[in-house]
Amino acid sequence: MLRYIYLLATLLLLSASLRAQPAPAAPAGKPSAAAPADSGAVLLFNGWYLPHYKATATSGADSTGALLSLFRKRRYAGCLYAIPFMVGICLALPISTTDSYGQQHVASEAISPPLGSAVLVATVVGFVMHATKFNKGHLVAVDKAYAAGKPIPAQYRQLLSERHFAEAAYLREALSQQMAREQQHASAAK
Repeated sequence: MLRYIYLLATLLLLSASLRAQPAPAAPAGKPSAAAPADSGAVLLFNGWYLPHYKATATSGADSTGALLSLFRKRRYAGCLYAIPFMVGICLALPISTTDSYGQQHVASEAISPPLGSAVLVATVVGFVMHATKFNKGHLVAVDKAYAAGKPIPAQYRQLLSERHFAEAAYLREALSQQMAREQQHASAAK
């Protein structure tokens, strides 16, 4: 029984992660007049790109970098769904213990299967909703729309804070220093 619940939970989490993948890109039939939103982008984390940004006196803060920071932090925070998932498993399934002689004893019944099942279902649904809201496809779509002149949607704009802009500035500075070092090494090697 326990094996089947773990298998079911694994399949649910796997389907949630597959569902959170971005939609396939449209075929590149006709070239765009403007540069693509990811031109000059730099790969940072697991296929997530930091879009090109050039600071000017009239431009605002680095919103695309702050969005990447927000999405990255929220995706990493998704691992916190493991805590209520483990609580639900403990409530829904009988607990086994091992005594000092090495013999395993399984409780005759679970603590509260209905409550544990409700916690498991709520956790999986919450995780799927969270993963869907902060998936890579949404970030790319928002970045492209922002590059085309549309504002950042309110659901993401209200979540942006100063720490996201500060992390974006830090990442840009670190990347520029890294690129400068790579150019120095490349010119020294010639």
